[in-house]
Amino acid sequence: MVSSRSPQPDAAKAETDRVESARIFVVDSAIDDTAVDGLHEVPRLVAKAKRHHGFVWLHLVDPEEQTVDRARETLGIHPIAAADVVSGRQQPKVQKFAEHLFILLWSILPRGDSGDLVLGQTYLYIGDGWLLTVQRGEGGELTDLPRLLNDAPENLRNAAMPAAYTIMAEVVDGYAKAAADVESDLESLEEQVFSEGTTEDHRRIYEIRKDIGRIDRAVSSIAAALRESTQHLEALTVGNDQIVPYLHDLLDDAAGTAALINNQSRALDAILSSHENNVAARQNKDMRTISAFAALLALPTLIAGLYGMNFKNLPFVQWQFGWLAVAAAIVVVVVDVVIYLMFKRRHWL
Repeated sequence: MVSSRSPQPDAAKAETDRVESARIFVVDSAIDDTAVDGLHEVPRLVAKAKRHHGFVWLHLVDPEEQTVDRARETLGIHPIAAADVVSGRQQPKVQKFAEHLFILLWSILPRGDSGDLVLGQTYLYIGDGWLLTVQRGEGGELTDLPRLLNDAPENLRNAAMPAAYTIMAEVVDGYAKAAADVESDLESLEEQVFSEGTTEDHRRIYEIRKDIGRIDRAVSSIAAALRESTQHLEALTVGNDQIVPYLHDLLDDAAGTAALINNQSRALDAILSSHENNVAARQNKDMRTISAFAALLALPTLIAGLYGMNFKNLPFVQWQFGWLAVAAAIVVVVVDVVIYLMFKRRHWL
């Protein structure tokens, strides 16, 4: 289970070492009542947890640089790995250091007020008897990791690597859910594009293009990194061999989602091409119709133009009912009727 206790500022040491955004958990088969006064007690807790086949979990949410430095010094994390948390968004990756394994993932978070898909960041540092997680939300709604581990089966949270797997599985599952939403949007777009009675929304097409691009960047990089680091991951499962099949399933899920997103990108390319062809076809049809009406109006315009000229000897000019004859000629011109029927037959009108 997972337990936490907020640090009490009852001593100068605890006051200076206390970090507001840090939460320290002792994970074991039972709740550990050990008092936690600050990061300076973490090494002692790690030693105690290892004796009881548990581990210490340090969880940070949108931490300041000072908090990250304090956690790095306490756990002996390599400065290069810790720098990624401070420097901003980095490419998803897996790095093996002498004392720990570092995993960086992009998380698909619930959409913000803008409706755009939000990419957060989840950093995992896995060591001997300890786990450090860092979450950055980028304005999205972060996953409640303590609740996630509390709800997980005991064999998926009884050590640092199984707990890290549970968190990674949640992130990868987020990719799959986002890809499923994209699949539904693509099906709707396909119906619109290939339906004669519906005009597709080009803005929606480009919104889906943006979502696919973000999901692709998130899942493709980590899928490749996890596949290349399988040995490093399995090395951390010593004593927890039951987690190995779960890790392989995680790798397959990540690779499968990456392949799905790639296929969706191709499908959207086809939809976009069809959309552009539909737009061009509608424009051509409109131009044919406009041209046909212009042709129909050309002959009456010519007649009206002739009789608008200032000549005295034009036919019907001196006749009392000449204007009626000219109007009738404009309306019932045989040539215009023939042209109209010809255009109608060709579906230009």
